[in-house]
Parts: sequence; structure tokens; C-alpha cells
Amino acid sequence: MNQAAYGRSGKFHHMAAAIAAERAGDRPQIGYAALGVMANEGHETECCAARLAAAGAVGASVAHELRNALAVAESSLYLAQRDLDDRPCLLRHLDRVTCEIRKAHEVIGSVLGLARGEPLRREPAPVGKLIESARHALVLPTAVRFEVAVAPADLTLLCDPILLERVFSNLYLNAIEALDNAPGGSIVTRAWRGDERTYLEVEDNGPGVHPCVIDRLFEPLVTAKVKGTGLGLALSRVIVEAHGGEITATAGRCRGTAFRMWLPSA
Repeated sequence: MNQAAYGRSGKFHHMAAAIAAERAGDRPQIGYAALGVMANEGHETECCAARLAAAGAVGASVAHELRNALAVAESSLYLAQRDLDDRPCLLRHLDRVTCEIRKAHEVIGSVLGLARGEPLRREPAPVGKLIESARHALVLPTAVRFEVAVAPADLTLLCDPILLERVFSNLYLNAIEALDNAPGGSIVTRAWRGDERTYLEVEDNGPGVHPCVIDRLFEPLVTAKVKGTGLGLALSRVIVEAHGGEITATAGRCRGTAFRMWLPSA
């Protein structure tokens, strides 16, 4: 088959195949009207496949958020049962369950809004508060040291705080799983303002990611973890890019993995 029949995506195009065959003197035994129908059908099939893929990605992201919320709720309810006789602790655990369910509901609503092409709900949000909220939504192992450096201290982003907090949560969860509760583990978050951009970085000192995987970490269903889903980072990229920014993964300064983002400054 003539290579002209394939587009840049590598997909077969009936109309291109017919034109290439005619130029080569091998006239196809089919009318141009029929070729047009075939081309239209092929285009509609590709569009349908793209819509199904997008719907699948959104559904997977929603499932990912529900899974995270249920995991936090399960651990909090376990602790609540343990502390039934300690009312302040019991209420704290139950409040955490309520808070996580509410956040999951808000995140899912925002993700579905992105899928529908709705504009982001932007508002000024202190970066330090986003980091703290994301950190406290997770169970941080006692063996892991958590460090934050934000300059200036009142650094603010114009963003959807619900979605951006979820980006931090996904990056922290990824780092925690990479460290695997090893002694001496650390997660460092840095944020600073450039000329027209705000830069954010989350770095761990874990084992790092193999070079053949690190360039594909933000693709759906691509993961370097044995039990990973490859959805958290894919969703994070969608969120960051919806804000007009960019996120990349590189090797850490000494070891481990560093996720670096930039967003337009407020």
C-alpha cells in the first residue's frame, strides 16, 4: 500500500488511497461518490472513537477521585472505631470523612466541567494554603519528612483551588508510594514567582523513575508503580494545561523524581 494513504497519525484514509492508486495507473473499481461516502464514514468513525476515548478518560478520572476519597474515608472510619471512647478524636475522624467526600464531589464536578468545555472557576488562592490542604488530606507516613519553601510567603495564584489542590495531592501520593515508607524519605515542595510565571516543584528522594517511562508518565494508564493506575498524573496534566501552564517530570537533584510546573502569574 502506498504510504500516501496514511496520515501523520498513521491512520488509513480511503480517499488518499484512491488518489494514490489512480496516479500510479491502478484505477480503483469504485466511483468517487462511493469514495466520498467511505471517507465520511471513516471520519465519523474516528470522531466517534475520539469521543469514546475522551469519555473513557473522564470516567477513569472520576473513578480515580472516588477511589481516593473512599480510601481516606475507610482509614478514618477505622480510626473512629478505635477511638469511640475519645469524643474529640472521634469527631475529628468523622469530620475528615465528611471533608474528603465533599472534596471528591467538588473535584468530580470540576473535572466534568472541564470535559464539557466549561471555563475554570478562577479565584485568588494562596499557594501555601493549597499545599497545606493537599498535605492534610493524605496520611503522611511518620518516616517521611515534609518540607515547604514558598517565596514570597504570601505567593498567590489565580486558579481553581479545588483542582489545583488535587494536583498537589496526586503528586504527594505519588511521592509517598515511591518512598514506600523507607527511612530518611523526604518530600520537598518549592514555589516561587518569576517574571510572568509562578513555578511549583514537588521532589522526593525515592528510587526515581526509569528513563524509558519518565517521558510518558502523564499518559493515561502509564505508570511506574506495580499497583498504579496511571490516572492521577494524567489528570494533573489536564488540570495544569487547562490553567494555561505546563507540568513535566525529571530526575531529582540528587536522586528520586521531581515534578515541575509553571502557571501564569496572577
